[in-house]
Amino acid sequence: MKLPSELLRFLGTDDVIDRSGHSPAKVFETGKGYFVKCDQPGELAREFQMTQLFYEMGFGPEAVLYTTLDRDYLVTRKVPGEDLTKDLHDPLHTCRLLAEALRMLHAQPAGRQRDGALPVSSRYERYMASADGPSGGGYYDPSVYTDRYRLSSKEEAWEIMQSGRKLLRCDTLIHGDACLPNVMAEGGAFRSFIDVAMGGIGDRHIDLYWAVWSLEYNLKTDAYTDVFLDLYGRGNFTEDMFRVIAAFEAFG
Repeated sequence: MKLPSELLRFLGTDDVIDRSGHSPAKVFETGKGYFVKCDQPGELAREFQMTQLFYEMGFGPEAVLYTTLDRDYLVTRKVPGEDLTKDLHDPLHTCRLLAEALRMLHAQPAGRQRDGALPVSSRYERYMASADGPSGGGYYDPSVYTDRYRLSSKEEAWEIMQSGRKLLRCDTLIHGDACLPNVMAEGGAFRSFIDVAMGGIGDRHIDLYWAVWSLEYNLKTDAYTDVFLDLYGRGNFTEDMFRVIAAFEAFG
């Protein structure tokens, strides 16, 4: 793949590692301390915007370059530390770091920032589009369910989504994909969020649901769900909302 000249000073010629996951985007880590993400034109514009906002607030990586040519290219500076999937030997500590990070994020002002209003989370926008879709829904993916908040059928999920949509709030700054790999820690303390493309104003239960899902997936047990929720603070959420979030996610 031919890269634009603007990227060459970040990539260099040595120690470039392909860190791509399952998404269509390609991600490279460079020996110079940067990550370079490549995707279809326009696909990374929102991620660039949210990365800048999170960085300005003090809990996101620095976005040093965004350009669109044949493809979108986003360069971010590598964040020191490791993501929370590297700290699973002490699940209680992992739960504490995750709860502290999300409490801090959700406590941020959700009003206007220096450059205007914060955008609505793209995940929240997707929820609204799903709820307004054809009766009974189209695409349906039960793999997003946790054991504790599993729904029995597509029909049940549709009913819960429709009845629960009025309960969703768009009043909190969220990450949008608050899974363990997207939370960085260093020296036993929270350092940064990464991959914030779905961030913006939304409902805090979205982050809490994906935090619970990720803990269960990575620890291979739901034994730490209550530990995490206790550490986050039971008075700060309504657990019944997790079934509503599960329904929305199934129609993704």
